[in-house]
Amino acid sequence: MCGIAGIFDHSAQPLQSELQPMIDIIQHRGPDSDGYIVDGPIAMGMRRLSIIDLSTGDQPITNEDGSLVVICNGEIYNYIELRDQLKKKGHIFKTGSDTEVLVHLFEQHGIDMLPMLNGMFAFAIWDKSKKKLYLARDRMGIKPLYYAQQKNRFSFGSEIKSILIQPNFRSNFDFDALADYLQLGYIPYEASPIQDVRKLLPGHYAIIDAEQCIIRKWWSLEEINDHEPFKDVDQVNDSLIELFDDSVRLRMRSDVPVASFLSGGIDSSLITVTSKQFSEIPINTYTVGFVDTKFDETGYAKEVADQCQTRHHQVQIGPEDLLKLLPRLLWHMDEPIYDATILPQYCISKLAAEQVKVCLSGLGGDELFGGYSRYMAFQPGLIRRTFNKTPALAGAVAPFFGMVKKEWYNELRRAADPSLLWSQYLPLIQIFDTQSLSEMGFPSVGQTENLVKRLWASYPGKDLVGQRQFIDHHTYLPDQILALTDKMSMAVSLETRVPFTDYRLFQFAARLNGQHKHTADNQSKQYLKKTFGKRLPDTLLNRRKFGFSPPVTRWVTRPEMVRLIKQLPEKLSDFISPKFVKKLICDNDAISSNPFQVWSLFVFYVWLQVYNLPHPPEFDTESLFV
Repeated sequence: MCGIAGIFDHSAQPLQSELQPMIDIIQHRGPDSDGYIVDGPIAMGMRRLSIIDLSTGDQPITNEDGSLVVICNGEIYNYIELRDQLKKKGHIFKTGSDTEVLVHLFEQHGIDMLPMLNGMFAFAIWDKSKKKLYLARDRMGIKPLYYAQQKNRFSFGSEIKSILIQPNFRSNFDFDALADYLQLGYIPYEASPIQDVRKLLPGHYAIIDAEQCIIRKWWSLEEINDHEPFKDVDQVNDSLIELFDDSVRLRMRSDVPVASFLSGGIDSSLITVTSKQFSEIPINTYTVGFVDTKFDETGYAKEVADQCQTRHHQVQIGPEDLLKLLPRLLWHMDEPIYDATILPQYCISKLAAEQVKVCLSGLGGDELFGGYSRYMAFQPGLIRRTFNKTPALAGAVAPFFGMVKKEWYNELRRAADPSLLWSQYLPLIQIFDTQSLSEMGFPSVGQTENLVKRLWASYPGKDLVGQRQFIDHHTYLPDQILALTDKMSMAVSLETRVPFTDYRLFQFAARLNGQHKHTADNQSKQYLKKTFGKRLPDTLLNRRKFGFSPPVTRWVTRPEMVRLIKQLPEKLSDFISPKFVKKLICDNDAISSNPFQVWSLFVFYVWLQVYNLPHPPEFDTESLFV
């Protein structure tokens, strides 16, 4: 596990002195060692967090003749099987590192090696003889990789800050991307808040040389969703159990102890229980509790910890922690993100990092097996049912109904044109809509609607639950959930592994019908519960679902928060109409009625103050409102 960064410039050969700041600014990702290569047009390096092959696994790593050089952020979980195959073909290994597999595999198969990998990774391979740079990112986007090109200089890094710290780098805002943040609470797909900085998309690779930069897809969610659903799910229970257990087993591979985050929910509990069978020693588990909240999951977590006889640890957080830490958390995020889960993720990671280097996480279970109410295949309302068989009439009367109620208008448009059903999902994931962005005077309304519409249309299946998940698998999962988990854990030098994101589980889950994930009476993850129910306590299986998130709806109305929020109209006046913001925050009732909108604007302001600092901020949030 590492952080990587580099420069490719065929016109002005980069120096290590130019690369060094790019590596130093991400030291938190790898405090154990660093490494560099400077060779003609390429300068690239890394910071290492030692997990596998502690003594000889430092990077960069080369193949036998030194013609290929690799730096990698992440883990190749099936490296042992791949190494054995390569040895049989005559390849000679000098380390026991999973990263070394990449150069030998590339030597054998070229970029076609990518589908052979099971892991979370973002890596760079420099081919000395061809003078070509290859970048690749894992299937689900667990590990981040940003890149930028200005004139003849191509740069890349695990974090945006590595790119921004370069002298003379133009860091203009991408207002389309920031508008998408205001709509979704995160920046989706390949965009970033900086105009010239892009994300290499999950399941993609890039080839860079003196002539061009070519980006290609090597793995597709469309392909795995283009398979016939299981005819009898009861006949494939054992297959799911086998896949899941193998995913956990692979992610237990480590030369340091592996621990587990334990939220008290089904997914993290299942991973904790399963991991026990692959550990010869009691594992550590970590959970977080919230001050000032109506719910508390720590009791459920403790029940599972007792069942597994783990060494259990707990941290409790409150609104004062949020105000104290928010600037630092957003600096580590690089991008604005409204999801306040960054706070518990950071705090629980910090607690774990005091004792271990690796933790398992239950992330991905909701996205695969239908854990959210927004996945429910909602039945059409009375208006759409009435007009479904007369689409022409629905289209004709829609404008008249729209004068009475906007939702009636939208329902009639969907009856007239079923391809518009994507617009029914959009409000379920939006914070501000495009009309609100126009009213606030923001410079752009973003690309969210076009992106959701395009993804909805490109889903190859017929299942409405799967169609909604398909959108989240392209956006919410990599760009919000996995992004915040990676950056908050790596901020304290902790590796987080996510068994539910094994691509084989995605292939399996894509063949389940919606009713096996989400029932009509809003019971979620039914197939997962049925398959693994015997491993978990009954109290856990039958409990109400809660999210792993601070109670922002309560915290934003606390006096210390309201005092700061009241300053937002003036603080954001360069971007957003003060009149619009004042309406949102005119009194406590308005704030409590629009907590996520208010919170997203609050985060936006704090991010603007810290994103381009050369060091993690030591100040708290209140100091930004003086």
